[in-house]
Amino acid sequence: MDYTNKNFDLEWDDEGVVPEIVFPDTMFIFKRMGEVILEMASPVNGERVLDVGCGRAIDALQFAKSGALAIGLDPSSKMMLGAKSFLNDNNGDNVELVRAIGEAMPFKNRSLDKIICKGALDHFADMPKTMADMAQTLKPTGSAIIAIANFDSLSCKIGRNWFPIVKKLYRKKGDRHPWQPPEDHNYKFDCPTLKATVANDFKIQKIKGMSLLWTTPYWGKILSLMPKWISNGILKTLDKIASRLPSLADVIVIKITPKN
Repeated sequence: MDYTNKNFDLEWDDEGVVPEIVFPDTMFIFKRMGEVILEMASPVNGERVLDVGCGRAIDALQFAKSGALAIGLDPSSKMMLGAKSFLNDNNGDNVELVRAIGEAMPFKNRSLDKIICKGALDHFADMPKTMADMAQTLKPTGSAIIAIANFDSLSCKIGRNWFPIVKKLYRKKGDRHPWQPPEDHNYKFDCPTLKATVANDFKIQKIKGMSLLWTTPYWGKILSLMPKWISNGILKTLDKIASRLPSLADVIVIKITPKN
């Protein structure tokens, strides 16, 4: 399993996560991730749904609106403050917030119906402990839905091969490239790695890809020059293709259920 820093950052915030200029492919993927997670989780009235690494609790609020008993968990004090502010501004009184790490979640065994982890799994420090803790806190019929960036996607492959040709024009020396994990990521995921990560504690119910060509060199700029209805149509078509090709997709979404 590929990992880098393997540390905890209890003061992490999302500053700089969204670039200054947001191109259509980035807007699409952020919106689509929320839709796919909600669709695969399908929370129903009264279910206890935990969002691990909840950030500002945007998704947790959507689960609560579906009637679920939503809980947002994050280790960062800064993100907890951001979540509280967001929920206060958006009538989120029915979302409970918990500050804790994913490797030691403060919940009783078999007490949760669903666990969601969107774009956060690669920040965790101890992946085997995280998986074991998720499986232990889920009910036997419960499920976890994980969405994570694929660093072996088609766009990453194109970027890695294209960059040597245009490296003098593409970015300044020292800049991180989209196919390189950020410094605060402890793990680098692709499709085989994600499957291996969950294999010990979970059975895979469903796996699908989401989006193609995100962050491919110049792709966002090209889309921004098109009429919106055309760029949206292209992005939706690529997303349908990606759903059948998770190994090449920009994001991998997996639905799993505890083995025991």
